Amino acid sequence: MLLDSNHLGCRRGLVSIGRLETGDRKAVREVFDGLSERSRRLRFHGPKPRLLERDLDELVQVGCCGREAVAAVDLVSGEVVGIARFVRSESDPRSAEVAFEVVDRCQGSGVGRRLLDELRSLALDEGIARFSASVVPGNESALALLRGAGRVVESTYVEGAYELVVELEPLPQAA
Repeated sequence: MLLDSNHLGCRRGLVSIGRLETGDRKAVREVFDGLSERSRRLRFHGPKPRLLERDLDELVQVGCCGREAVAAVDLVSGEVVGIARFVRSESDPRSAEVAFEVVDRCQGSGVGRRLLDELRSLALDEGIARFSASVVPGNESALALLRGAGRVVESTYVEGAYELVVELEPLPQAA
């Protein structure tokens, strides 16, 4: 059921963040289907008209082996509206590559920040101190989110993308 933007929970902060369950293909498809062609290009660094089965297999492989993901569920529509994930580096177990996507209709509403905050907390609990990411030009929202996760210790431009390494900072404790 699609709701108009005035009735979206994500626009009113009514979103629940929790771990993505291993094998949850429906959630991954739901988020992918909510991305415009432009958002897909920014997220996947090029055209991505559909997810192949092998893509899905990789994206739902979480909860073990250094791969974790969290999802945002709109509490009004019940739809999954965003996913953030990390994959721990095999060569440096204190580092992980991070990626995230938020459906277009919820972009700019704080969902990405909440996802990244939850993922950062999970990473720190698991001994990960740094996130790395590859971001294509034009994805200013992703760059801003990453910069807000900690101190950028490395930033280069390689083969058409910004490569960032962010030293993670703990979330402020609630009073």
